[in-house]
Amino acid sequence: MINATIDFVFSKWWLTFLFTFVFFLCLYFGGIFLMKSILIYLKRKNKVFEIVDFKSKGQEQTEIKNSISSILVFALQAIPLQWLYINKYFYFGQNGIINCLWEIPVLFLWNEIYFYLTHWLLHQPPFFMKVHYKHHASREPTLYSVYSFHWFEAFLLGAVIFIPVLIYPFHILSILSLPIMSILLNFLGHWNHERATTKKPNYIGRFTFRHTMHHKYSKGNFGFMLPYFDMLFNTSYPKK
Repeated sequence: MINATIDFVFSKWWLTFLFTFVFFLCLYFGGIFLMKSILIYLKRKNKVFEIVDFKSKGQEQTEIKNSISSILVFALQAIPLQWLYINKYFYFGQNGIINCLWEIPVLFLWNEIYFYLTHWLLHQPPFFMKVHYKHHASREPTLYSVYSFHWFEAFLLGAVIFIPVLIYPFHILSILSLPIMSILLNFLGHWNHERATTKKPNYIGRFTFRHTMHHKYSKGNFGFMLPYFDMLFNTSYPKK
């Protein structure tokens, strides 16, 4: 069943494009609905509190427009992926779902490394002023800003999948876990709320706070979820 679906989706470039576009649209809007529902519940119970309040007029509408543009870029990137697949430059593993137990953590770690490096690069001139500025227009991160990128930033972040699939035959479920895992953590990083806590900013559970501070000050905290690369390269911000 899984193999037949893969062969169908990758049989034509336009099918791969269409599937990818719809898949990311569902992740984006479905995830926003889910996370907003959870956030409303937690706020009613006074379990979480807003971190910063900088939202500008019309911000969410702009973020949605930018995000749909980014999803289009992701779908376009699936076309060369389809070409690589049908020309047998890579294939999906057939070793059983049990392999996902170690493949998914490996992809998670790869995503952390790749994100830190590309995010650091995007903060270097001239990339920040010409590319990454669009994401930082959201000084208050929102759920809608998770894909609010310049097209080149969307291209860089969407390219995360190419190296893994060309190196090792990951199971298709492991590959699909990468965008799902990524957007869920992205939502948590951008929803601008956290519990009352006395934990230090580099505590692993405070990645929402770290990314909110990144949007507020436009510096430091280049990591995705884990604080360790920022700690290693002294890019944590603020220090307290």
